[in-house]
Amino acid sequence: MPPEPLSDLSIVLTFLRSGQGWTQARLAGVSGEPAKHINDYERGWRRLTREKLEHLIGFMGLPPETIDSTLACLASNRAAGRPPGNTAGERTAARRRRVEVVAARGANLMAGFVRSVLSLMLAEGEALTARQRGEFLWDELRRRPPAVRMLLVKKGGRFRDWGLCVRVAAESLEKAANQPREALELAELARLIAELTPETEVPPARLQGYAWAHVANGRRVCSDLPGAKEALARSLQLWESVDAGDPGLLNAAVVPWIEAAVRREERRFAEALKRIDDALRLDPGELRGKILLSKSAIFQILEDPKGSAAALSEAAPLIDTEREPRLAFVLQFNFLVDLAHQGCYEEVEQRLPEVRALAERHRDELDVVRTVWLQGKAAAGLGRSQEAEEAFEQARRVFRERELAYDFALVSLELALLLLEQGRTAEVRTLAKGMLWVFRAQGVAQEALAALRIFCNAVQRETATVHLAQRVVRYLYRARYDSELPFEAENGAKAQ
Repeated sequence: MPPEPLSDLSIVLTFLRSGQGWTQARLAGVSGEPAKHINDYERGWRRLTREKLEHLIGFMGLPPETIDSTLACLASNRAAGRPPGNTAGERTAARRRRVEVVAARGANLMAGFVRSVLSLMLAEGEALTARQRGEFLWDELRRRPPAVRMLLVKKGGRFRDWGLCVRVAAESLEKAANQPREALELAELARLIAELTPETEVPPARLQGYAWAHVANGRRVCSDLPGAKEALARSLQLWESVDAGDPGLLNAAVVPWIEAAVRREERRFAEALKRIDDALRLDPGELRGKILLSKSAIFQILEDPKGSAAALSEAAPLIDTEREPRLAFVLQFNFLVDLAHQGCYEEVEQRLPEVRALAERHRDELDVVRTVWLQGKAAAGLGRSQEAEEAFEQARRVFRERELAYDFALVSLELALLLLEQGRTAEVRTLAKGMLWVFRAQGVAQEALAALRIFCNAVQRETATVHLAQRVVRYLYRARYDSELPFEAENGAKAQ
């Protein structure tokens, strides 16, 4: 039996199958169609209907509209390939061919636009599926001790998943402020998952670069700046090795955002602000509020209150209080701290209940304690010394229990300032002795320790003054975001 004339649909099937890198045998295997039928369709030996063609290309992940765009290209090529004629009828036919060419090119442009939109929707769908999968897997791991989590990932199986890597990395960022060591443990877990996850739709180097960035952040919050720089260099090397072909399933803003935090620690502030702007440009919207908070912190170090206020103002409408109470708390808390430093204690006290409600909503004991600390600052500024002392003592106890050395040192100095103003120097000496563990703890940079040492030595020599305590307190608030900031002694020399 002779073959039927080769139809356009047969040509389309051959073109799409080969263009997708599929063999006839593979298409037959997944579609359930006999391999001989696939061959017959393409050679014209068997009639191929539009319905059957849509069915077959669906197994290759192609939508029905691909058939129309391919037919348009075929018609365009035929129209362009016909020789010109001289008769009136041929001139009319030539005009019609030109119309066909223009129409086909228009169809191709529209097809390209639709293809871009569909690709974006597909990437977003894959990312959403991965996030849901990662959330499910993290629920299984979160109840396990860190060593067991590592063991489960090393054993293989479903925990080697890029969605889980992203979820664990996000958890590391959330823990960075209050549990720095746990943040680092989680970052290392994300790195392990990234390195052991088989190749998927996310390029392995891209996933590993993403995870190493979180390791850099974990080391940074643990005051290991050399380790953070080393991890960041590894992250950038891996991340930047893959650009073309990246489907964009990972938020590209995360790496420059973390890089900005490390550059800030290095006192490379211009570079940090540039990377912040890069992150804001790349972010699709999910991290913008957090990135702007980081920008505000850099302006605070640079003693640029206008820049800081502008960043906070831009961040405020981007933060959903219901969905992100912790982020809303950080923004409002930082704003009230700025007001306190300007001496606006009455306004701080008026707005504090709202901020405390945010802390209670996301059930973080440390943030609730920080509002108690801020209440103490307001009470001290308003002359209610007993109330301030009780608030400072409560905050100190919790910070000591949690081994948050920097916060403990700050509130201790504010309590010492309160006691010095009342002439209670013997109690200040006791307070200074209770701060000795800070010098052996993680979380306080060498420059800040040098400033604390100056104050403690002055207490031991009974030469500590209110002025010195005020200077060290002001310095520590700035040095929290600038670990290399030197503290200058009274004579202008740097502290040793």
